[in-house]
Amino acid sequence: MSSCISDKPNKRNIELAAEYNITEPLWQRVPTRTASGELAFDFMMIVKGLNKLTANKQKSVLDNIYSVLELYSKVILLADLNMKINLLWVSHLPRPNLSIEIASQIIEVYPHARLISHRSD
Repeated sequence: MSSCISDKPNKRNIELAAEYNITEPLWQRVPTRTASGELAFDFMMIVKGLNKLTANKQKSVLDNIYSVLELYSKVILLADLNMKINLLWVSHLPRPNLSIEIASQIIEVYPHARLISHRSD
């Protein structure tokens, strides 16, 4: 199952993370450019073990991740959490080091998360 936290992060979407199905592949949904035509930056994180947690613990972790995404909601273009494979994809406005900054905040609230790929040039 895939959860999509799209456009501006929406707590309701995160809370429904285990139930929300997306039929369009991620590569078709990820924005490649901003509204002004700049190339978007993005990163992927593995959120190890998230889909194996109890419902209460999972909700707590998702709330914490949401709070980080909410802090950056003005620069995030899309956030997608695939619960089946524990993969978080975040696309954002092109700002140097922003991927590392957001990923670091997510790791702070969920230490099992790991940044696996980012574009920041």
